[in-house]
Amino acid sequence: MILITGDDPILDGLCDALEQRGHAHTRAAALDASEAWTLRPEAIVVVESLPRVATATSPPERALAELVSAANAPGVRRAVIVTPRPDDDPALRAVRRSGIPYTILRPRPIAEQRGETSTRVLLDRALASAPAVAVTVDMVIEAVIAVLDGEACGQTRDIAPPPEMTWSELLARAGATPKAVPRWRARVGRWFGARTLDVSVPQPAAPA
Repeated sequence: MILITGDDPILDGLCDALEQRGHAHTRAAALDASEAWTLRPEAIVVVESLPRVATATSPPERALAELVSAANAPGVRRAVIVTPRPDDDPALRAVRRSGIPYTILRPRPIAEQRGETSTRVLLDRALASAPAVAVTVDMVIEAVIAVLDGEACGQTRDIAPPPEMTWSELLARAGATPKAVPRWRARVGRWFGARTLDVSVPQPAAPA
């Protein structure tokens, strides 16, 4: 059984994907070490708040503090942490020093279609064909499941798009309808409320 917790919206999709693959799981609103010792899960997955394209976020401190104690419960074979924290984050350093069987997944900012009435996104033609530096929700979910199905332990892995994937391809995979236009048109469209792509979000630090 897998114990899943966190405060990012991708948890809904992750739980659905696990169910489709026949993985028994329990979702907790917050990680409680005493609950882990009662349930004795095989794995614990913590998904912290993840940045979206053009939106930064600050992860909470409590979840990882509880994780160290929870992962010491009998039967826990791996702890998966999905987080934007850099390698020098004190909470991550504490996890590494604790001796628990951890795997850290650090996604690039997420591009997603969040129920807008229009899926069209205007983007500069030069950007449309440039390599994407973001991921989609399904890429994050696939990375988590790959760790749960494998034996990765004691590693930090970046979640990034394939090197050949362009911004147009990434947005299409995320459910949007990208439209490459001249730069001036994208700027004018933004003034009139059109959805445009802004990639000026700080990128997560590369692992040491």
